[in-house]
Amino acid sequence: MKRLAEQLSSMQFTTGILIVLMFWFAWGILLAESDMSREGFRIMNSLLAPEWFAEPERLSSLLKFWFVGLCIVVTVLGINLMFCSWTKIVRLMRNRQAAARLVMLIIHIVFGLVALGHFGSFVLGYRYENVKLREGQTFTLPKGYAVTVDAIHFEGNMKQLYQRSGVGRPGAFNPEASFCEMTLTKDGTRVSQGGARFLRPFTWNDIQVTLKGFTPPKGGKNQDSSPPKPGVRLIISRNPVKMVVFILFPAMVAGIGIYLAMTWRARPTDKLNIV
Repeated sequence: MKRLAEQLSSMQFTTGILIVLMFWFAWGILLAESDMSREGFRIMNSLLAPEWFAEPERLSSLLKFWFVGLCIVVTVLGINLMFCSWTKIVRLMRNRQAAARLVMLIIHIVFGLVALGHFGSFVLGYRYENVKLREGQTFTLPKGYAVTVDAIHFEGNMKQLYQRSGVGRPGAFNPEASFCEMTLTKDGTRVSQGGARFLRPFTWNDIQVTLKGFTPPKGGKNQDSSPPKPGVRLIISRNPVKMVVFILFPAMVAGIGIYLAMTWRARPTDKLNIV
């Protein structure tokens, strides 16, 4: 058992898993760029993991195999992380280079929590992609919540909205002056109000509304002879573990910096003992 634990916590085993993970991600990039799997990856990016498998024909067998294989590789990496952390705890008990080992142990634990947080974002909460709304329209969310678009502000070339690729073009609109105002309600009672701009989403607790783009206006002029306003495309999501990841990830990076500072001038023999 001791020999198995040493093998599972060894640097060679970790390196092998990371190489496999790197090639698995590279394969995923190739699949995402292929015409056969591009739509499947769009569905995976738009929905949470439980909905991927809700309908048998929603994803191809190849994409399901890729995702399950990714979960297996990450699980093995997690096992390696647990055994490596246990080894650090045993070495801490011997009180040799205890401070540096304690920092590395904390880094391992935080990394595991960050990985769990990312996995939780695939299965917890909800995510609605390409929600198209116009002024005054409402989108209903679970647990009695609803998002209502109060006003849409657009400054740019309206004609480019009719072009499929024109919405994302930098010259199509002014990103600072183009945004939408909205109200978040729960059971009919307003709980928050604000605006969503590009790269500056509207957030309330763990609910986030992201402005993805604008849609062409419909119909002619309004009753007051003003030109019609465009609609908006929104991404509405709820991620209960988002704040946990945002807090722990900088802590992990800071821990790595502290560890490097503590071991930078250590003697080569000490470095071997720490690792």
